Amino acid sequence: MGVAVSIAIVGGAVAGSNKSDPDTLARVGEVVGKKVKGALPETSKVVGPFLAFKPGDSLPVEEKVRIRIRADKKMDGADVTVAPGASAGEVKIRGVVANEAQKRLANELAEGTAGVEKVVNEIAVPE
Repeated sequence: MGVAVSIAIVGGAVAGSNKSDPDTLARVGEVVGKKVKGALPETSKVVGPFLAFKPGDSLPVEEKVRIRIRADKKMDGADVTVAPGASAGEVKIRGVVANEAQKRLANELAEGTAGVEKVVNEIAVPE
């Protein structure tokens, strides 16, 4: 859908222009730039500060879990935070999910993450 909208915007900008090619391209660039910026997620919802890591660095285990939970489409609408546990390889997941299936899935995703040895599940499901 987003691609179709972009194509329509570019096509409209090009078709409605009697200016030179550089002017048309500049207009198209401005329109597409605004659309892309509007489609970006809020900074509060960005998974983590990936720029802080250099190539070859390993992500902390809690960050790996957080990425897996946020990336899974079945976890849409869930508000889950991930924190390091009391010992190495332990993670604590907490928050609120829509149903028991999301709670189980969050636990499975955490347990299946490389480096996780123990999951403390403090996720609540509203009644």
